[in-house]
Amino acid sequence: MTASETNEAGGAPAESQAHSCAMCHRGIPPGVAARRAITGSVCDECFRHLEARSGMPLLDFLNGLGVPVLVADSDGVVELASKPLLELVGKGLPQVRGRRGGDVFECAYAHLPGGCGKTVHCSGCAIRRAVTETFMTGRSLRQVPAYLNRGTATQFLQLGLLISTEKAWGMVLLRIDYIGPPQPPRDQPAQH
Repeated sequence: MTASETNEAGGAPAESQAHSCAMCHRGIPPGVAARRAITGSVCDECFRHLEARSGMPLLDFLNGLGVPVLVADSDGVVELASKPLLELVGKGLPQVRGRRGGDVFECAYAHLPGGCGKTVHCSGCAIRRAVTETFMTGRSLRQVPAYLNRGTATQFLQLGLLISTEKAWGMVLLRIDYIGPPQPPRDQPAQH
Protein backbone atom coordinates (compact mmCIF):
# COMPACT_ATOMS: atom_id res chain seq x y z
CA MET A 1 0.00 0.00 0.00
CA THR A 2 1.46 3.40 -0.94
CA ALA A 3 1.24 6.50 1.20
CA SER A 4 -1.19 8.06 -1.28
CA GLU A 5 -3.63 5.20 -0.67
CA THR A 6 -3.93 5.84 3.07
CA ASN A 7 -4.98 8.82 5.13
CA GLU A 8 -2.33 10.92 6.83
CA ALA A 9 -2.92 9.28 10.22
CA GLY A 10 -1.95 5.89 8.80
CA GLY A 11 -5.46 4.56 8.45
CA ALA A 12 -7.07 2.32 5.87
CA PRO A 13 -7.14 3.15 2.18
CA ALA A 14 -10.01 5.09 0.68
CA GLU A 15 -12.68 2.93 -0.94
CA SER A 16 -12.77 2.81 -4.72
CA GLN A 17 -16.04 0.89 -5.23
CA ALA A 18 -19.44 2.48 -5.83
CA HIS A 19 -21.99 1.99 -3.04
CA SER A 20 -25.74 2.46 -2.66
CA CYS A 21 -27.24 5.04 -0.33
CA ALA A 22 -28.48 3.43 2.88
CA MET A 23 -31.54 5.71 2.84
CA CYS A 24 -32.68 6.10 -0.81
CA HIS A 25 -30.70 3.23 -2.40
CA ARG A 26 -29.34 5.40 -5.26
CA GLY A 27 -25.71 4.95 -6.24
CA ILE A 28 -23.01 6.89 -4.40
CA PRO A 29 -19.89 7.88 -6.36
CA PRO A 30 -16.69 6.43 -4.84
CA GLY A 31 -15.37 9.91 -4.07
CA VAL A 32 -18.30 10.70 -1.76
CA ALA A 33 -17.85 7.52 0.27
CA ALA A 34 -14.11 8.18 0.48
CA ARG A 35 -14.63 11.79 1.66
CA ARG A 36 -16.92 10.88 4.56
CA ALA A 37 -15.58 8.19 6.88
CA ILE A 38 -18.79 7.56 8.82
CA THR A 39 -21.72 8.84 6.79
CA GLY A 40 -20.23 7.69 3.47
CA SER A 41 -23.10 5.23 3.11
CA VAL A 42 -25.51 8.15 2.59
CA CYS A 43 -25.71 10.08 -0.72
CA ASP A 44 -25.16 13.85 -0.86
CA GLU A 45 -28.89 14.58 -1.21
CA CYS A 46 -29.87 12.47 1.80
CA PHE A 47 -26.92 13.88 3.74
CA ARG A 48 -28.19 17.44 3.07
CA HIS A 49 -31.64 16.39 4.33
CA LEU A 50 -30.04 15.00 7.46
CA GLU A 51 -27.98 18.16 7.88
CA ALA A 52 -31.17 20.21 7.72
CA ARG A 53 -32.68 17.68 10.15
CA SER A 54 -35.77 17.62 8.00
CA GLY A 55 -36.01 13.87 7.61
CA MET A 56 -34.72 12.06 10.65
CA PRO A 57 -33.56 13.11 14.12
CA LEU A 58 -29.78 12.87 14.43
CA LEU A 59 -29.97 10.36 17.28
CA ASP A 60 -32.17 8.07 15.17
CA PHE A 61 -29.64 8.33 12.35
CA LEU A 62 -26.75 7.46 14.69
CA ASN A 63 -28.63 4.48 16.10
CA GLY A 64 -29.46 3.35 12.57
CA LEU A 65 -25.75 3.07 11.77
CA GLY A 66 -25.62 0.14 14.20
CA VAL A 67 -22.06 0.92 15.31
CA PRO A 68 -20.53 2.78 18.29
CA VAL A 69 -20.56 6.47 17.31
CA LEU A 70 -20.51 9.66 19.35
CA VAL A 71 -20.91 13.29 18.35
CA ALA A 72 -18.48 15.71 19.99
CA ASP A 73 -17.67 19.39 19.77
CA SER A 74 -14.20 20.81 19.04
CA ASP A 75 -13.15 20.31 22.67
CA GLY A 76 -14.21 16.66 22.82
CA VAL A 77 -17.42 17.29 24.77
CA VAL A 78 -20.00 14.65 23.86
CA GLU A 79 -23.37 15.85 22.59
CA LEU A 80 -24.91 12.54 21.44
CA ALA A 81 -24.00 8.86 21.36
CA SER A 82 -25.48 5.86 19.58
CA LYS A 83 -26.99 2.94 21.49
CA PRO A 84 -24.05 0.67 20.56
CA LEU A 85 -21.62 3.21 22.03
CA LEU A 86 -23.69 3.58 25.19
CA GLU A 87 -23.74 -0.21 25.56
CA LEU A 88 -19.97 -0.31 25.03
CA VAL A 89 -19.32 2.14 27.89
CA GLY A 90 -22.18 0.85 30.06
CA LYS A 91 -23.83 4.26 30.45
CA GLY A 92 -26.99 6.07 29.44
CA LEU A 93 -27.14 9.19 27.28
CA PRO A 94 -27.66 11.50 30.31
CA GLN A 95 -24.42 10.11 31.79
CA VAL A 96 -22.35 10.95 28.68
CA ARG A 97 -23.95 14.12 27.28
CA GLY A 98 -21.95 17.20 28.22
CA ARG A 99 -18.92 15.17 29.37
CA ARG A 100 -15.52 15.00 27.76
CA GLY A 101 -14.52 11.85 25.90
CA GLY A 102 -11.99 10.81 28.55
CA ASP A 103 -14.73 10.86 31.18
CA VAL A 104 -17.07 8.84 28.96
CA PHE A 105 -14.43 6.18 28.25
CA GLU A 106 -13.05 6.34 31.83
CA CYS A 107 -9.54 7.31 30.79
CA ALA A 108 -7.12 6.91 33.69
CA TYR A 109 -5.78 10.43 33.16
CA ALA A 110 -9.18 12.15 33.11
CA HIS A 111 -9.19 11.90 36.92
CA LEU A 112 -5.97 13.91 37.30
CA PRO A 113 -6.03 17.63 38.16
CA GLY A 114 -7.38 19.57 35.20
CA GLY A 115 -9.35 16.58 33.88
CA CYS A 116 -9.73 15.27 30.36
CA GLY A 117 -7.93 17.42 27.81
CA LYS A 118 -5.92 19.32 30.41
CA THR A 119 -3.22 16.89 31.60
CA VAL A 120 0.28 16.31 30.24
CA HIS A 121 -0.94 12.97 28.84
CA CYS A 122 -3.70 14.58 26.76
CA SER A 123 -1.32 16.18 24.26
CA GLY A 124 -0.39 12.71 23.02
CA CYS A 125 -3.94 11.33 22.97
CA ALA A 126 -4.65 10.01 19.45
CA ILE A 127 -8.40 10.22 20.05
CA ARG A 128 -8.25 13.87 21.06
CA ARG A 129 -5.86 14.71 18.20
CA ALA A 130 -8.13 13.00 15.64
CA VAL A 131 -11.23 14.86 16.87
CA THR A 132 -9.37 18.19 16.88
CA GLU A 133 -7.81 17.64 13.44
CA THR A 134 -11.12 16.67 11.88
CA PHE A 135 -12.88 19.63 13.47
CA MET A 136 -10.20 22.08 12.31
CA THR A 137 -9.62 20.72 8.78
CA GLY A 138 -12.91 19.04 7.94
CA ARG A 139 -10.90 16.01 6.78
CA SER A 140 -12.21 12.56 7.69
CA LEU A 141 -9.79 10.10 9.26
CA ARG A 142 -10.15 6.33 9.02
CA GLN A 143 -9.04 3.58 11.36
CA VAL A 144 -6.58 5.68 13.33
CA PRO A 145 -4.74 3.54 15.91
CA ALA A 146 -5.21 4.74 19.49
CA TYR A 147 -4.74 3.49 23.03
CA LEU A 148 -6.88 4.02 26.09
CA ASN A 149 -5.56 3.55 29.59
CA ARG A 150 -8.74 2.82 31.53
CA GLY A 151 -8.88 3.00 35.33
CA THR A 152 -6.64 5.23 37.45
CA ALA A 153 -3.28 6.78 36.61
CA THR A 154 -1.46 4.20 38.76
CA GLN A 155 -3.55 1.11 38.02
CA PHE A 156 -5.06 0.74 34.58
CA LEU A 157 -5.99 -1.59 31.76
CA GLN A 158 -4.63 -0.60 28.37
CA LEU A 159 -7.00 -1.06 25.44
CA GLY A 160 -6.24 -0.71 21.76
CA LEU A 161 -8.65 1.13 19.50
CA LEU A 162 -9.14 1.96 15.86
CA ILE A 163 -11.22 5.09 15.38
CA SER A 164 -12.65 7.02 12.45
CA THR A 165 -13.78 10.65 12.46
CA GLU A 166 -15.89 12.86 10.23
CA LYS A 167 -17.04 16.47 10.51
CA ALA A 168 -20.78 16.93 10.09
CA TRP A 169 -23.36 19.38 11.42
CA GLY A 170 -20.57 21.57 12.85
CA MET A 171 -19.51 18.69 15.13
CA VAL A 172 -17.25 15.66 14.86
CA LEU A 173 -18.59 12.13 14.60
CA LEU A 174 -16.24 9.58 16.15
CA ARG A 175 -16.76 5.89 15.38
CA ILE A 176 -15.12 3.08 17.32
CA ASP A 177 -14.02 0.58 14.66
CA TYR A 178 -12.20 -1.69 17.12
CA ILE A 179 -11.68 -1.84 20.87
CA GLY A 180 -9.90 -4.63 22.66
CA PRO A 181 -6.40 -5.85 23.42
CA PRO A 182 -3.73 -3.57 21.97
CA GLN A 183 -2.87 -4.63 18.43
CA PRO A 184 0.63 -4.65 16.96
CA PRO A 185 1.27 -2.02 14.26
CA ARG A 186 -0.15 -3.18 10.94
CA ASP A 187 3.26 -3.66 9.36
CA GLN A 188 4.62 -5.86 12.18
CA PRO A 189 3.61 -9.44 12.99
CA ALA A 190 2.16 -10.25 16.38
CA GLN A 191 4.68 -11.48 18.95
CA HIS A 192 3.92 -14.76 20.71
